[in-house]
Amino acid sequence: MTIALITGGTRGIGNYLVRGFLTAGHRVIFTATDASRASAHAAELATELGIEHGDRVHGEGVDVTDPKAIETLLSRVREVEAETGDDLGVLINNAGVIEAPEGPVWDVPPEQLERTITTNVLGPFYMIRAFAPYLLSKAEAHKPARIIDINSGSGSHGTPQYAAYSASKVALFRLADSVHHYGYDKGLRIFELAPGVIRSDMTTSMPVHDWRGDDDWTKPQDVIDLALGFVSGELDSFSGRFARAGHDTVESLKAMNLTEDYRRLRLTL
Repeated sequence: MTIALITGGTRGIGNYLVRGFLTAGHRVIFTATDASRASAHAAELATELGIEHGDRVHGEGVDVTDPKAIETLLSRVREVEAETGDDLGVLINNAGVIEAPEGPVWDVPPEQLERTITTNVLGPFYMIRAFAPYLLSKAEAHKPARIIDINSGSGSHGTPQYAAYSASKVALFRLADSVHHYGYDKGLRIFELAPGVIRSDMTTSMPVHDWRGDDDWTKPQDVIDLALGFVSGELDSFSGRFARAGHDTVESLKAMNLTEDYRRLRLTL
C-alpha cells in the first residue's frame, strides 16, 4: 500500500483528495495547521468511510511555513512506514491561501500579501526541500517517487484581481522546473495540477466567481482522477508539466504528443 502525504487536507480540494486517495486504497497522512482539527477530521473520515482511525488515515498538525515542523512531519512519516510496512509514494502540496480583498495590489494589506506568498511559495519549497531527498532514496530503490503541486490557472494565465496568489502559483512552475531537472533521471517525478474551480470556502468567497451557477464548477472527481493518474505511473512522461482538471483527463494526457516546452511555462520572445 502506498502512502500519500497531502498538505492542507481538512477542507476544500485537500479534503476531496484525502477522501479520493483513501477510497482508492491508499494510506493517507494529511496535515492541517491545527493539530486538534487534523485529528478530529481523521476520526470523522475513518467513521464515514468504515476504516479504523489510525489505520489508513492519519491527521497531523503542521505549519508548512515552519521548516522545523516539516522535519518533525518527516519523522512522523518514517514512523508510520515502520509501523505499517508501507512506503511514502507521493507528496501533494495542496495547502494554500489567497489574499483579500480582491482588487489592485495597493489595496491589499501587507500582512495578506506576506501570508499568501509565504504559504503558497515557501510552503511547497520547504516541503520539497525536506521530502525530495527521502523520495529520491526510494526512487533509487525502484519505488514510486512523485510530487504533485496543486497549481492554478492563475499561475498559467494570471488573474489580475489576485496578484499575490497568481504570482505564488507562477513560482511553482519554476520549482517544478528545478525538481524535474535534478530529479527526473533519478526517478523523481513532479506534476503541476490545476484543479479548475471547485466549489469551496475559498472559491465561494471570491467575487470573481460570483457569476458561477451550479453547473459552472469543476467536479472534485476530475481532480482526484488526474491525481491518481499521476501517482499510477501512467503519466510519468508528463513530469514537469501542467494539467487542468475539467479540461484534461488521464486518457487525453496519455495521447498527447509532447514537445520539449509543451505544458511548461515559457515566455516566447
